[in-house]
Amino acid sequence: MRSLILEMPNGRELVDELDVATELMMSIPIELVGGEAWQAAFARQQQAFKQWRSYLLCKATHPILGGMRKSA
Repeated sequence: MRSLILEMPNGRELVDELDVATELMMSIPIELVGGEAWQAAFARQQQAFKQWRSYLLCKATHPILGGMRKSA
């Protein structure tokens, strides 16, 4: 089980990437929404969100990583 802990990404890094990706997407002028730059920023933000969500779900459900045990 220890290898799982070492393979877990750092939560701070994940949320920082999500913040940067969201800021980048939101900084694109309205006239360019839907364009190539916006699509790339949108894809980056969605990927960052998925990674953050996966991290939170893992932390919430894995007892070694600090999650709560489910009652039988």
